[in-house]
Amino acid sequence: MNRFTRRSRTAALAVAAAMTLAACGGGGGAPGGTGGGPSDTLTFAYDADAAPTGYDPLAYSQGQFTFFSALYDALFVTAPDGTVEPSLVTGFENNAENTQTTLTLREGVTFADGSELTAELVKANLDRRSNADLEAYGALAAGGASEIVAVTAPDERTVVITWAQPQANPENNLVDTAGIIVGPQGIADPASLETTPDGSGAYALNAGETTRASTYTLEKKDASWNADAWEYDTIVFDVITDRQALANAVVSGQADVATILDPTTIDMVEQRAALTSSGGTIVGFPVTDKTGVTNPAFADERVRLAISHAIDREAIVEQLAPGARPTAQLFPEAAEGFDPALDEEFGYDPDRARELLAEAGLADGFEFEITVLGQPTEAQVAIQQQLAEVGITMNFLTATSTDQAFAAVRTDPLIYGPMGVGGNPAGFVAGVLYGGFMNMQGATEPEIESALGTALGASGEAKEQALADLNRAITENGWYIPVYEDFTYTGYDADAVAEPPFAGTNNYHVLPEIEPAV
Repeated sequence: MNRFTRRSRTAALAVAAAMTLAACGGGGGAPGGTGGGPSDTLTFAYDADAAPTGYDPLAYSQGQFTFFSALYDALFVTAPDGTVEPSLVTGFENNAENTQTTLTLREGVTFADGSELTAELVKANLDRRSNADLEAYGALAAGGASEIVAVTAPDERTVVITWAQPQANPENNLVDTAGIIVGPQGIADPASLETTPDGSGAYALNAGETTRASTYTLEKKDASWNADAWEYDTIVFDVITDRQALANAVVSGQADVATILDPTTIDMVEQRAALTSSGGTIVGFPVTDKTGVTNPAFADERVRLAISHAIDREAIVEQLAPGARPTAQLFPEAAEGFDPALDEEFGYDPDRARELLAEAGLADGFEFEITVLGQPTEAQVAIQQQLAEVGITMNFLTATSTDQAFAAVRTDPLIYGPMGVGGNPAGFVAGVLYGGFMNMQGATEPEIESALGTALGASGEAKEQALADLNRAITENGWYIPVYEDFTYTGYDADAVAEPPFAGTNNYHVLPEIEPAV
């Protein structure tokens, strides 16, 4: 598993893994627990293996950065307030067109073999972007939304990156997992990363105290360039796949911090320990065909809006996704440009859905197909029934291969699943919804394009207004039909640690910012 989200059943292509319940060691106490307050060890309990395929961080998604940030450094990192900050970079400059980025690298950064960070090493890392197995580089590879066409190293401390097309904020493409730099040994022999990390991070893996898929023990390297930024001498990652046991671990004080996946355990954790959460994941239907290529009905925005009005989001959340937030807009609640009025204006209204279908010449309804891999989710089945009440028939087409499932962006009028919109929805629209794989038919919409262009180039009040306009334009034109905003919940022992901050609206934590309780 590469994602640490609260409900794995929402993943479009989720993979089930059977793992052994690990015994927990811990350094903290909770109300009713056995711990004794802050210690030199931070125990972090995960619901899934932190490194199931080894220690190449680029083989994973951004969500694994919490774990890998202790072993590896990245060019840029996400701060708790959501801003992107230089880490291995001390300075950077984008050209006027945002098609080229020049990085100045930090000095004094060393890897396990004693070698130093150089521009050639950064280039060697980024030149791995053509490797399809490196998930973190997906957007940087050929055809990706943030495709890199060239990387040069004019001198030891300078890296020049050329993008295939203008980027809204080029440095954001090199943040967290996507910006991790692997050491020279790992680059020369990638297979070695299956068993041995090769990073410049503040911690080293204690192999003698590590059991793969069970417990990972990391020891602080006092000589590391950024050792002072980390509070703990030891960080332990325990893998606890049983959701009740995971909740019990933080309640009993066996774990200082724990991801909480099962919504039925949230109340128990909140009553007996402490709880924090982060949104930013929108579950719903990106409309992949706005031109009627795969189904003529979808060329009419009234049809797309009829689908939105036919969905009873409150019922779905209440029955199937407790802890989530019903929403009819793409922008997360914490994002700039979010407008609560849109949830009311475009929310559940079956009578309005029937009116829109009649206006579009489909008073008798219509039908369409949506591809699923395996079985449709419970939410999809519920929505199928709700659409049927207004005359819309949604048929499930079972994919016989993952290639067929991925091809749905070209063969189906819409797809379904969780999308990590996060705190930069304009970037998501530019790179994915409008200019990426969710618009393979090449549809255009002047309202969206105008608002997006303004949002990407503006600041202050002008940017805020442009983002609000962009959010409304996407909703009014039915380019995305959201169902709910999902949240990642984390339980923590307040006697042992302060509230662990998320990386902005991302669903993973800024590990060096986790501190002992005062």
